[in-house]
Amino acid sequence: MVAFAAQSFPENTSKREETMNTAAPFTEADATAALPVRMLDGGRWLVRGMQRLVGVALILAALGLWLAPGSGFGTDAVLFKLLLSIIAAFAAIGFLQSGASKAAPFVEIDTIRREVRLMRASGQDAAQVIERCAIDDLAHAELVGAHVRLWDASGAFLAEATLTDPQAFARMRACLQDSGKLA
Repeated sequence: MVAFAAQSFPENTSKREETMNTAAPFTEADATAALPVRMLDGGRWLVRGMQRLVGVALILAALGLWLAPGSGFGTDAVLFKLLLSIIAAFAAIGFLQSGASKAAPFVEIDTIRREVRLMRASGQDAAQVIERCAIDDLAHAELVGAHVRLWDASGAFLAEATLTDPQAFARMRACLQDSGKLA
């Protein structure tokens, strides 16, 4: 999801922001397009998959303790199996819960504060800021049609989004051109 913050925050305004507000139509209505941020590497996917695999293996191992042929059902063996099964079940639940995928991050481009925020919904109405980068600190931006790609100051890929609202696109393009990030 791409969200444009086009509201004025009087406590955080600076002379440059006031100039930008009068020079460009940044204070028009908000524009929001629902698009996820593309993740380039599969590292997190691989870790989550391995956690799920370990969780399922622990559940099968706990069941295998009781179903294995030739295993005794003496008092001490049952107590040992019960203890191992309970520990394996709790560990499996932990691995399966930690392997659950998180909410997809979304990009918020604030043309008033001149910053790009990578955010993730963390509750009912709350959003957690994953990464924040000032537009002036971006390494560069690519604009192809209504599609924009942003790189942070270290040259690492930050976000990718497609804008569908022409007014939001114009505000974002003007902001990137004013900071010299577009050719």
